[in-house]
Amino acid sequence: MLLYFPQLHPDLLSLAERQALPQDVRFLDPGLGAANSAQHLRPEVAPFDARTAKALLADTLRLGESQARPGDLLAQSLVEQAGALMPESGRAVQAEVEKSLLGSQAQAQVVDPLLAAQRQGQMLLLLAWNLEERLLELQGVEGRLKSAWDRLDQSVAAGPDAVDDEADLEAISIGRELSGLTRPEASAMSMPWRKLLESFVVLMPGQALCTADAAIGAGLAEAGIPEASLDEMPGAQRVFRAQAWRLMGHEAQPQGRPWLDALLTVGVFAPAGNE
Repeated sequence: MLLYFPQLHPDLLSLAERQALPQDVRFLDPGLGAANSAQHLRPEVAPFDARTAKALLADTLRLGESQARPGDLLAQSLVEQAGALMPESGRAVQAEVEKSLLGSQAQAQVVDPLLAAQRQGQMLLLLAWNLEERLLELQGVEGRLKSAWDRLDQSVAAGPDAVDDEADLEAISIGRELSGLTRPEASAMSMPWRKLLESFVVLMPGQALCTADAAIGAGLAEAGIPEASLDEMPGAQRVFRAQAWRLMGHEAQPQGRPWLDALLTVGVFAPAGNE
């Protein structure tokens, strides 16, 4: 079994990307998905159960909206969210929420560096999950809007005498409201995968990862990450293996984080036509 990286929702991948992946690939669920999902896998070492995870996310977003600066948490615009996963002030908000929900137990657990990293890693993935849910909602709205634009184009091309149904009238109404806007384009926002990598390492230790994102493969190759034999991950176009800290872009292993010295394997699967 392989674990997909960095997206957590299969629906964010194109059909070609999903078809390029092995059949047994799974997506990481930080505690917010359906418990019986055949597509997802929950980490056994995740410190927060599903109920606590939902409460932490809700309270962190709510508290972040009222106390953190704009861009500090994933409660702001999608573009800001993508580049602002858990900055310093965001961690302060998280700590306050954990203390409120978990009491003195939270303070005692932070003593263990690995457990602290697991808690932070799960929280980061909870925020990423929330971001992806918003992206999926946005894509749905964008699809309906583009459909309305297409109907408007057809109505205008056919002339005013051809407008004789509610669908065309709706399209023209939307067109009038949005007459000053350009035609919407598909969102092309990528997750900050290097920031998410440590979360995968501490929550799924020893697990090989795979991706259909060619940009990740290009980034790893440009960074000089060693490549392994393709036989180790059948179907992959490239297989990288190195210490996690190297894959994250560090020049040396960060002090106090020995888990990042573990070897990590990442396979890149190319959709048809992109090989």
